[in-house]
Amino acid sequence: MIRENKEGQYNKSLVKPLRRTGPLDAYIYKQGANEEDVKEIKNNVVIDNHLTVSEEKKETIMHIFTDGACPNNGKRNANAAWGCLLVSDDGYIVLDRLSGAIPLSESQTNQRAELTALLRGVELAEKQFGKLNDVKKVQVWSDSEYSINCASVWGPKWKSRGWKKQGGEIQHLDLIKVLVDKTLALGFKIEYRWLKGHKGGESQYAFPWMFNHQVDALANSALRACFTS
Repeated sequence: MIRENKEGQYNKSLVKPLRRTGPLDAYIYKQGANEEDVKEIKNNVVIDNHLTVSEEKKETIMHIFTDGACPNNGKRNANAAWGCLLVSDDGYIVLDRLSGAIPLSESQTNQRAELTALLRGVELAEKQFGKLNDVKKVQVWSDSEYSINCASVWGPKWKSRGWKKQGGEIQHLDLIKVLVDKTLALGFKIEYRWLKGHKGGESQYAFPWMFNHQVDALANSALRACFTS
């Protein structure tokens, strides 16, 4: 279980540099923490701190972690939900969290849940940082390659072609349109980053995977709350 300390911080020097893994604007962290490092991280991570970003608490970089949940994906009894976390770059403190279910009037799929999570995360960034000029960049993390591609690679191309693609219909176009348009209209830079999700072992206690685990739990909690009688 991840525990917290009074300050709600841990040593950021434990995080190793990024390495580029492909042509997309998407990255994987390479982590090499030893047991002592991981023990320190376990004792210094805040997972339940609800703070409000104000003019007194400005950050240059912020992180949004998103995830979707749809355990019966592709089946008639599927239900889907999403979650997102707002995390400061300074100390990696959870500042806000959102979660919810995909309406039953919409398709209950994993892809729609992941895209909805990404969109809600961007909307959260827009709400929190739209008037804070010191926020220069927001990094949006997801373990869904599909949603990252839709937001940062395929989506802008489809937009330039009048929202058309070769070979067929664009699925979930209603979400992708809003996501791409909001990303382009924001007054700060959005970086979409993919990470391999649900890593175990030591990595689950290190940035960024610790928040991937937390946002996964948040999405699944929303799933249970909305669809379990």
